Amino acid sequence: ENPVLFEDSVEDSLEKLSEARDDEEKQKKDLEANAKEDTLMLRKRIEEVRLTERTRTVMELLYLKVCRKFQVLKVPLIPALKKGGDVKFGNIDLKALTTDIYSKDALELVRDHLFRIIGQQGNPSFMGGMGVVQIALFQAGQVYAMSAMFGYYLRRVDARFQLEKLAGQFGAFGEEAPEAPPNPFAGDEASTNSLKGYISDFGPEEVQSMWAVTSVEAQMAMETQVTALFGDLRVLKDKLVGALGMVSSPEEATQKLEQAIKKDEVESLRITSDDLRRLVLEAVAYGAILNDNEKQVDVIYELTPASSRAMGALTGDDDGRMLNE
Repeated sequence: ENPVLFEDSVEDSLEKLSEARDDEEKQKKDLEANAKEDTLMLRKRIEEVRLTERTRTVMELLYLKVCRKFQVLKVPLIPALKKGGDVKFGNIDLKALTTDIYSKDALELVRDHLFRIIGQQGNPSFMGGMGVVQIALFQAGQVYAMSAMFGYYLRRVDARFQLEKLAGQFGAFGEEAPEAPPNPFAGDEASTNSLKGYISDFGPEEVQSMWAVTSVEAQMAMETQVTALFGDLRVLKDKLVGALGMVSSPEEATQKLEQAIKKDEVESLRITSDDLRRLVLEAVAYGAILNDNEKQVDVIYELTPASSRAMGALTGDDDGRMLNE
């Protein structure tokens, strides 16, 4: 498919949706001036239905744009894993999920995130590429969801970091900024000038603000991907918690989880470190690419602010918390 035609088609659809929303707003104002109360109530209900339909349509267009980017990268998205069992994704060039889509600064943090996830499996041989681990399907779903959130967050932060670096280099009016005098109390310059150092200076409120997914449509697109791969994480979590029962320590929880997996009381995956690496890198890339396309869509169609919308389909819990929090 011609990528230009695809983008033109999506933009045309978004423009029509935006025009339809504007027309409805005008009709609403005209109606409020003269209509009776029962007519207004009916009209309000119709508007709610249309808003829901329009939001879902925009989400689907956003989701298609993300999927299209993976096609451009020549990286097929991993198949649905709802049935569990042995996982075999096949080989791809991981360059498309790493150096091709991140800045050098961001790539360092992607690498840290990947090693942290793989290291959590607790098996030294697993790090070498040949190890196989069996994990609950819910755990795999949470890894994907958390990694997608991380990718989205990383893209937002890196964009701001690169912009501030550029502003620092060229000053406010495009002129090269004067060199600042050395600070005898400053830490390691390489650390303070890195993206990791930049993020470490964030306060709690700033971290929370940057971590949030900006629009309802982007949240739904992320939830759609996670649910398509793993099923409803809330259902999987309830089943997992039921299988574990009461636990008094993380060690006991780990032991009970291993037993539940062996007895097939919960769905599970057998996955190699190579395939887990692929899963994590895809999820991070999905979040980053979603952020890119969310901004593109918002230029044409003003997206719905997410505010405090619950993200239970991503976290497995309607209050938005991960299981281990």
